[in-house]
Amino acid sequence: MGLTLSRLPSDTYVFVDSNIFLYVFFKHSVYGDSCREFLKRIESGEILGFIDEFVQNEVFHKLMVAAVVSRKRLSLPDAVSYIKRNPDILKTVPELWQACELLKSMDLEVIPGPLFGESLVLSEEFQLLATDAIHVAAMQKAGIENIASNDSDYLRVKSFRVWRPMH
Repeated sequence: MGLTLSRLPSDTYVFVDSNIFLYVFFKHSVYGDSCREFLKRIESGEILGFIDEFVQNEVFHKLMVAAVVSRKRLSLPDAVSYIKRNPDILKTVPELWQACELLKSMDLEVIPGPLFGESLVLSEEFQLLATDAIHVAAMQKAGIENIASNDSDYLRVKSFRVWRPMH
């Protein structure tokens, strides 16, 4: 179930999962507005947002592939192959670099690694995918118990409060 993202109290420390950014960047018809409002609260300093480098990487990778899918009308798997064969395509998608600069410029604290060892234990304990386990390790390292995410897998981590976007 989770909690409603718009009701996250002020002055809360919260880890921001990649899907929150992607809903905004892709202008998701259901969750985009809710996530945009949430990120504005971070930018205004009302909420303290945290990420790790894996969030940055996930957002960057998905934006990159989506840009090529859109530009070349390819499927997702074909887009990755296309980028590998034609790396110069990345020079032709300024919106990718603009979105990444926007992500970089946001007022978010980046939790540094290494986190791999801890993530192995957490993946097994909570049956999490690798990147989700790394996010949990980052949160534990920083002492953060709140996560903004639409991923219900985090609900298995009973010590966390999962704040989800609503339409």
